[in-house]
Amino acid sequence: MKFKWAESLKIKISFVFSMLIAIAFSLNWMVASETIRGEKVADLEKVLKHVLVESTEEYIHFPLTPKSDLAFLYSIPHTEMVLKESEASHLQFVITKTPYFRQQTQIAVAHLLSNGYYINAISDSEKVNVSVHKYAHKLLIRYLFSLLVILLISIFLLDYYMKPLSILAQKTREWNSKEPFDFSLDNPGTEIAEVSKGFSMLIHRLEVFRSKEAELFKEAAHELKTPLALMRSRLDVYQNNVKYEKQKFTDDLGHDLQRLTAELKNILFLEGSDFEEESIVDVVQTVKNLKTKMGILIQRKQLVLKLPRESFSIVVSEKLLLKVLSALLENAITYANENTIVEIGSDPTMKKIWIGNSIGAEKYLFSSKIGEKILKRLSREIGFTYTITQDEEYFRIELVF
Repeated sequence: MKFKWAESLKIKISFVFSMLIAIAFSLNWMVASETIRGEKVADLEKVLKHVLVESTEEYIHFPLTPKSDLAFLYSIPHTEMVLKESEASHLQFVITKTPYFRQQTQIAVAHLLSNGYYINAISDSEKVNVSVHKYAHKLLIRYLFSLLVILLISIFLLDYYMKPLSILAQKTREWNSKEPFDFSLDNPGTEIAEVSKGFSMLIHRLEVFRSKEAELFKEAAHELKTPLALMRSRLDVYQNNVKYEKQKFTDDLGHDLQRLTAELKNILFLEGSDFEEESIVDVVQTVKNLKTKMGILIQRKQLVLKLPRESFSIVVSEKLLLKVLSALLENAITYANENTIVEIGSDPTMKKIWIGNSIGAEKYLFSSKIGEKILKRLSREIGFTYTITQDEEYFRIELVF
């Protein structure tokens, strides 16, 4: 399978993670740059303040006014030495009546003289900007290098921790139904373990369904070949035996078709079963709902449907239970004599329900061999045991969950 890096989940996760780290680095870089600028400005203000104080105390012995010549302040050895090591640029000394109001690109400090005037030292921020830019550039390079390292490490770690997914995909592709599926993974993460468990449950259910399907077709082929063979034989006899009356032939063929139809009904019943997730189901309430749906059939045969008073709940596939109870109740109604009682009883303590009716002339759904096999299989699927009791007059089926 061709690898497309742009569609790779680990690349996408690494990219998103790196973008978040890059945003964090950018914010940190801006804060660091402003912090460095603030410290540089504060340091230069301290230097200029020191120069003004030292000059005032040591070298200024006469009152200064805005008209005074301050050129001598630039040539003081101590001032030259201090400013040389600082980041002062285009330094100016001015005398004002109030502290100098600096512009945005300037750095200025003021010192009060004894005559009430202020001496101000003013520097532009050119060297400060150059210094801040240099440190910010170095910090940015380090951040970019760190980001690249983090990206590579995240890709490596994601590749390592997501490798079980690739192994699971490969096992799924190479799996042969003739061999048991190997779901084992070495130290997968919780999420990947859940995916592996989900695959395990899915394939197990598919295997169970396939085995049931294969068994169903095997039994269907076995049970259906008998009525088909009989029909084929009757046709041969009818063609070769002139004594075989047409009415007799059609009656016999009709019975064979009726048997074939009954067997097909049994097969389609199981084929249409729903293997869904289990839930809590009220058994007697389910029967009551079925009574409403079958009201017309009950009324047509003038039957009395006796329902139980006490109910109980079980954990089961609701659709499958509904299908079984529907088939049992429908056939009990169809199977019963007219003007009789169809009894439905329950025992909540034993989680038991039974359906009983007087025997009529109709054929019961689960009275054939394949019908009996279907009932056995459904009992395993839903989780119940059953007992069938019948004589010439009465039929009763009992389910214990």
